Amino acid sequence: MEQLEKAAHILMAPPDLVTSDQRHEAEQVFLQLRNTKNPFNLCRQLLENSQVDYLLFEAASVLRVGVIREWRDLSKEDSLQLRQYIVHYVVTKHNIQHYVRETLVQVVGIMVKRGSVDDQGQDRGQLLTEVEQLVSSGDNTMRMIGCSIISALMHEYAITVKSTDVGLTWETHFKAKKQFEGTDLRRIFHFIVNLLGEVVKVEGKMSEELSPLLQKLLMIAETTLTWSFISLHYILLHK
Repeated sequence: MEQLEKAAHILMAPPDLVTSDQRHEAEQVFLQLRNTKNPFNLCRQLLENSQVDYLLFEAASVLRVGVIREWRDLSKEDSLQLRQYIVHYVVTKHNIQHYVRETLVQVVGIMVKRGSVDDQGQDRGQLLTEVEQLVSSGDNTMRMIGCSIISALMHEYAITVKSTDVGLTWETHFKAKKQFEGTDLRRIFHFIVNLLGEVVKVEGKMSEELSPLLQKLLMIAETTLTWSFISLHYILLHK
């Protein structure tokens, strides 16, 4: 970790404070990290012990690549444990940078989508229950994290440029998408609408803390409505 943190500081340093050779060596250190096979335990150690934002972001990014590349080598128990760890991490580590958190919740979205091919959405339903419990505390930070997890899920199941290549064939992806629409899309919509109603109740005394949450909720609500309309249109066209 010491070597990685040193490399991170070099890469983040102003150009006039490091040599091109130092920068090249630092880039090679992170290239080696990105190519690490079975990087999950290493990434967990980095997330737990480092305070360097760049290294935390790299660890999250390596997790994302590792999950996609080595999904078939992960046991069901290991993948579930890793998914639960990442959710616990983003919930408890309030001081991590936004871009680190967003990368980690994307990993969660990828894992849940990939797992739903085999478990028919069982873990996804459990995750949504966890999110509902998370936001019921009334804490706006927890609500934002919950909304980020839901957004990541929706992006992965959607057929857009934001959905990640998780090693699935087009047919399998479409089947997973339809299964998601038939079980949890409506649940997400009702959940977001109810939460939106709670937030709007305090609109008159809304602070800067609430504004990003309201924007996030409106974005998700709009996405679910658009998604539902497109799905209905597709069904009518193919009757």
